[in-house]
Amino acid sequence: MSYSQDSKLAENYMDQGEYNKALSIYKKIYEQNRSNPRTIYNIIEVYQQLERYDSADSLIDIAQRISPRNKQFIIEKGYNATLQGKDSLATLYYDAAIKVIDSMPNLTYQIARRFEERNELDEAIEAFEKGMAINEKLNYNYQLARLYGEQGDLEKMFDANIKLIEQNAAYRPRAQALFSQYVTDDAENEGNQLLRKVLLLRLRGNPDPVYNQLLSWLFVQQKDFKKAFIQEKAIYKREETNMNNIQDLVETAIDENDLEAADEILDYMIEETQSINVRYLAQVLKIRLKANAAAASEYEFINQEYEKLLATYGAEKETFRLQLDYANFLAFKNNNAAKASDLLTQLEKTNLSKFQKADVKMLLADILVLQEQFNRALIFYSQIQNDLPNDLRSQESQFKVARTSYYQGDFPWSLTQLKVLRSAASKLIANDAMELSLVIADHSLEDTTFVALKAFAKAELKQYQNKRAEAITLYDRLLLDHKGDPIEDEALLNQAKLYEIEGNFEKARDNYQTIIDNYSDGILADDAHYRLGLLYQEQLADPDKAKALFEKVIFSYADSIHFVDARRRYRRLRGDNNEKAF
Repeated sequence: MSYSQDSKLAENYMDQGEYNKALSIYKKIYEQNRSNPRTIYNIIEVYQQLERYDSADSLIDIAQRISPRNKQFIIEKGYNATLQGKDSLATLYYDAAIKVIDSMPNLTYQIARRFEERNELDEAIEAFEKGMAINEKLNYNYQLARLYGEQGDLEKMFDANIKLIEQNAAYRPRAQALFSQYVTDDAENEGNQLLRKVLLLRLRGNPDPVYNQLLSWLFVQQKDFKKAFIQEKAIYKREETNMNNIQDLVETAIDENDLEAADEILDYMIEETQSINVRYLAQVLKIRLKANAAAASEYEFINQEYEKLLATYGAEKETFRLQLDYANFLAFKNNNAAKASDLLTQLEKTNLSKFQKADVKMLLADILVLQEQFNRALIFYSQIQNDLPNDLRSQESQFKVARTSYYQGDFPWSLTQLKVLRSAASKLIANDAMELSLVIADHSLEDTTFVALKAFAKAELKQYQNKRAEAITLYDRLLLDHKGDPIEDEALLNQAKLYEIEGNFEKARDNYQTIIDNYSDGILADDAHYRLGLLYQEQLADPDKAKALFEKVIFSYADSIHFVDARRRYRRLRGDNNEKAF
């Protein structure tokens, strides 16, 4: 057999625990070349597995005589002593190996790596640190960062990685990937606190933007977009190149539903940018957020704001997103479906991409459902699926087909469509499909005639059509006719949302409180606590009650989709959002 074949066979025997067979082969290899350190280490390991420590020591002594320049054998003497419980003797050998670095710092890596291979991490770290202290040209920050992490010394691990970023800015994504193993969305987590501490110490000594970038990244992990924004502002003021990072931040804040932070960032973008495109984007996002959160009394103002933006930027292909948003507002908020359809028809005549055309067709179909022209809407939704079969828009249109069937009262067919979508690529679509399928399934088990579910779907259709007074009346009737039915909490929740749009905050409060009092174990309990907390915070001016409700979400509904925002709001109400603290 060749050397490699013998080695492979011996390794297999080692893996199988057949150490004597492995020893026989390694000895054969050793006789052919007594100075090969790899073979010597293999034989030492076999002796140690067989607890033949004296044989291991004798072999190490011979190896040291043959290869006196190989200082790693000193470590092997120490490790062999450790296995025999002779810790004091082992320490002497380890100290001797590390002392070699004083006169031969070029051997630092070999010595440290041997310590690491023997899982003597403290000594490996000491060796690397000593070599760097003696010779400033040596750089073992990467190795140290890894070892600190393995030992759980997070502060030193963060510090070593930041040194690597200082030496090479391109290393930052790699470091952040490593940091993400120790950092969570909880600002009180040990890893978060230590990384923040290390970065702040650096920033105070040297106002390098890289520290602001890392702090911004940390605060984004914590979903604390206001603090991330402070860091991004500091970077922008220093460099004033572009607002790409700030733009990314505001979009992330919107995705994570921190609309308060998003609004603040958008105002800054509008005021500070020199780019028309950035200002346009910020204004479009800002009016969209306003429209989504507005009460009915604000609709006329928002309509005027949309008209001003269209007058400023024009109704051309370049303002596609603005026009689509405005049409959505007109149809679903401002009760002007005819004007919305006209706007979309004109927009469709411009030179749009196939994806933009699908977006226009999707909204036109939504408006047709609004007008109860279900069959025409279904044709449009089907066309989108045919035109873009592999795009997320296809799955969205499929969900809307199922929802339309639901509004029509065809619950079995709707449920069949929804089951396919519960594994959709889009998490949002999958969640929507899951939610609607649960509504149908949960309320058709005992009522095969769907009496309560038909009443609920009819009320939801009126809510979708923005016929708020009719929807509220239908929910009232449902709650009266089906009192005690499992669908009651969902009716109360939907009705409360309508009360909020109407500005009737006291009735909304009463609905949420009824859910909390009577359905504390239901699947909507976390929604009721969270939305009532928002109501107390933003409309009823009772921050103490808001804080108590958000605290309830945090400690009783940890798996809620509202958990992160509830915790963020709770901490701000508690006073944790002291910007001077960082």
